[in-house]
Amino acid sequence: MADTFDRAGCLIDGAWFLPDGPAIDVIDPYTETVIGEVVDAGERIVDDAVRSAAAAHAAWRDTDVSERAALLDRTADLLTRDGAAIAALVSREMGMPISLAEVTQAQLPADVLRATARTARDFPWSQDIDGATLVRRGSGVVGAITPWNMPVHQIVAKVSAALAAGSTVVLKASEMTPYDANALAALFLEAGLPAGVFNVVTGTGAVTGAALAAHPGLAHVSFTGSVVAGRAVASLAAQTLTRCTLELGGKSPAVVLPDADLETALTGVVASGLVNSGQACNATTRLLLPEALAADAADVLTAAVARHTLGDPADPQTRQGPLVSARQRDRVLDYIADAVAAGGHLLTGTGKPSEVSPTGFFVDPTIVTGLPEDARAIREEIFGPVVAVQTYTDVDDAVRIANDCAYGLSAEVWSGDVERARAVAGRLDVGQVKINGVRTRNRPTVPFGGVKNSGYGRELGHLGIEEFTDVTAVMS
Repeated sequence: MADTFDRAGCLIDGAWFLPDGPAIDVIDPYTETVIGEVVDAGERIVDDAVRSAAAAHAAWRDTDVSERAALLDRTADLLTRDGAAIAALVSREMGMPISLAEVTQAQLPADVLRATARTARDFPWSQDIDGATLVRRGSGVVGAITPWNMPVHQIVAKVSAALAAGSTVVLKASEMTPYDANALAALFLEAGLPAGVFNVVTGTGAVTGAALAAHPGLAHVSFTGSVVAGRAVASLAAQTLTRCTLELGGKSPAVVLPDADLETALTGVVASGLVNSGQACNATTRLLLPEALAADAADVLTAAVARHTLGDPADPQTRQGPLVSARQRDRVLDYIADAVAAGGHLLTGTGKPSEVSPTGFFVDPTIVTGLPEDARAIREEIFGPVVAVQTYTDVDDAVRIANDCAYGLSAEVWSGDVERARAVAGRLDVGQVKINGVRTRNRPTVPFGGVKNSGYGRELGHLGIEEFTDVTAVMS
């Protein structure tokens, strides 16, 4: 792979170009060196991209669903072909361990493309209800604004559903991870996607993202990011009555019931809480344990963290890479310092920059115990390798603690009895619950999204496609 890359490009009406303007550096978070640059495309280029997508919409909407689905299948094949290179690119851009990137940023997105194609073929495009025929068609131009932490997967989750629905897309990917967006868009073109159906603009959320969210030519905005940015996006979109899908992060609880196998459960929770250096919106960053098991849990947690090796993201043996930026590292360390000041005990971690490497924005995996329920590390999304342990007295208390949160994206429940776990899961105020560590990679049509400050709307599967359709009720 090249040491540095050219300026990230914009794609409008099937043609690539390099925008002019002041450069924004793209930093390799492991070497801390500049590897490329992006430019804020700004309002004029966003307007050109939306106009291109609008002009392409009618023909794409009227393209038979079998052809739209076939396009997704062909793109999946190309992503599988180039998956190793794209995974390596993501690893370089944002520090994700290569073993994780290969699964989540190559294999999983290809699976989602194929699953969305299957769902589109079975989708109720026409449905008879009470003497009326409900006709669903692509709603128009979708503005997709995606984050840096799971970049290819997030792009595919939005774009595949929009294209399957018969909508067209303008994508604004994170300025921290622009090159995988360029690579993926090139695969869609190679697969035969008509010009204008998928467009790419580069830049920051504050400039280019805001211009896109505010554009009156959009039918829908699909955004993944922080609560603060999500509120700004929704406010801008509201000025033109543009619908939104918002996925705004989480503070996901993992409830370990008294009958769970402690070692299995805690090993699983540590893995899901520290995945991608904790830079995952559904990371299980709150571990809820019965009070009677808290003492026994300490050694298990320490051993699980010890197996969580830090190092070069390009090394297949590395399980945790650096955080995406110096700013993010410092933010996480501030949260850890605040947790200690609030009375927390660091079971693992030092609260200082990791010394695992002379370069890289590393923070050691950190388990915090003994915090009061109102501590910031309990209440707020840290987005780093920090798991806070809380204890409960009984199941009702566990449910209370789990739900006492401004977020509601995801949760886990661990138990020796699946039906008991399901009963608890049904009481949690979240959009998705995993029982006993089940992973979603082999379930790419299960809807994803949250409640409360985690946002609204759903991605993936039938509900993901439905987000980008309009319904006309035809009566005769």
